[in-house]
Amino acid sequence: MALRDDWVQRREAEAAKTNGNRNVSQMHFARQGVVTEEMAYVAKREKLDPELVRSELACGRAIIPANIHHRNLEPMTIGIAFKCKINANIGNSATTSNIEEELKKLHHAVHYGADTIMDLSTGHDIHATREWILRNSPVPVGTVPIYQALEKVDGRAEDLSWDVYRDTVIEQCEQGVDYMTVHAGVRLRYVPLTAERVTGIRQPRRLADGSLDGAPQKTELSLRAIRRYLQNFQEA
Repeated sequence: MALRDDWVQRREAEAAKTNGNRNVSQMHFARQGVVTEEMAYVAKREKLDPELVRSELACGRAIIPANIHHRNLEPMTIGIAFKCKINANIGNSATTSNIEEELKKLHHAVHYGADTIMDLSTGHDIHATREWILRNSPVPVGTVPIYQALEKVDGRAEDLSWDVYRDTVIEQCEQGVDYMTVHAGVRLRYVPLTAERVTGIRQPRRLADGSLDGAPQKTELSLRAIRRYLQNFQEA
């Protein structure tokens, strides 16, 4: 049995009784005045009062990245009132690595003190690679969803749509991903201006050189889409 099985199952049963309220985030419980088992666990690790953990979560100065589907996770927190945390990046590429190698990277990262890891896979079998990482990781696992979304459209940025991106986010939430990096710093119409960057752009394949092959510009994500995006996290 995983560490968080009983904790999550009890809260899910209670949430089912509250008119279908699916918000099971740690921030939600903190704002309800509830100190969850994850908060108590974090307080013990940080040697702090559980109420301090709850209050920092409630006001948005801290997070506990702990997806309800990643139950073998050992809860930790990130925030100004807590110890500094270290992240380690792992992940395959189109030219190298496999699942066994990624698990070795995970083992070494955790062994040498990483508090979280990010699976930045951009190659093949991204879903399967992430599944193995999640099932074997005692620390929070993060991703960059646009990498897998681009893989789904064979790296053709002009074919990337909100529906593809949204479905990728939901897929990763349901799989157990604890946190995500949303790459939204450059609007589509400005991408050509990055073509001369010395270091290129940190995106796989077709976006790597800033080229869109003259594809027509698409509308950026709407506020409504962003709200739906955030709702996925409340339910994970």
